[in-house]
Amino acid sequence: MESVAFFEKKLNLTPQEFNEIKRTSIDDILLKKAKDSMENKCSENGFILPGSITLHSRSMGYFEAARFTGDAIYYVKLEGKVIYPVDGIRINGEVIRKNKMGLYVNYQNAIRIQVPRDLHLGNETFDNVQVGDMVQVEIKRSKFAVNDQYILSSGIFIDLVDSTGLAHTVVEKLEEEESEEEEESEEEEEPVQQVKEMAEEEDEEEEEDEDEEDEEDED
Repeated sequence: MESVAFFEKKLNLTPQEFNEIKRTSIDDILLKKAKDSMENKCSENGFILPGSITLHSRSMGYFEAARFTGDAIYYVKLEGKVIYPVDGIRINGEVIRKNKMGLYVNYQNAIRIQVPRDLHLGNETFDNVQVGDMVQVEIKRSKFAVNDQYILSSGIFIDLVDSTGLAHTVVEKLEEEESEEEEESEEEEEPVQQVKEMAEEEDEEEEEDEDEEDEEDED
């Protein structure tokens, strides 16, 4: 769901921003402007993660004819990490709202998933979910537009998630497998223990027989 995307953007530098050249480079100014305008927002390729934008190259700056703004125009090539949800993928998110309509789940402040209550009638686990719990949901449909603050999705509740990121059903299955392994190991140890006990009993009987023979010889 997370991938690398490339962008080509047109950026304007104002005369005020040109004053910063005394302290930093044009590349740094352009990168900062691209980060401020693109990160933590949706693009045509998905939601751009914060801190992921990097500058690959830029054009020479020029001033547009017949426009007396004093802005210099640059064309830049950028790289960034984006999140683009696909139908059927399962993700873990935090429940930030719960009402009669269902759950509202947040994933990395990038995706907001609506989980309808009507699809989970009679599900006790779903009914016991509280705000702040971590849950696993399966995304079914998503929509967003450029410059949206997040991607809006609809999904289906799968299970609660513990602090390790595992669903409760998975944890229960692992615990059952561990208990079965312990039972098998105990069953394997029982015959060995029985053999040891039998050997000890035989040794004790032999010692008693030897003591009796010694007593008979003395008599």
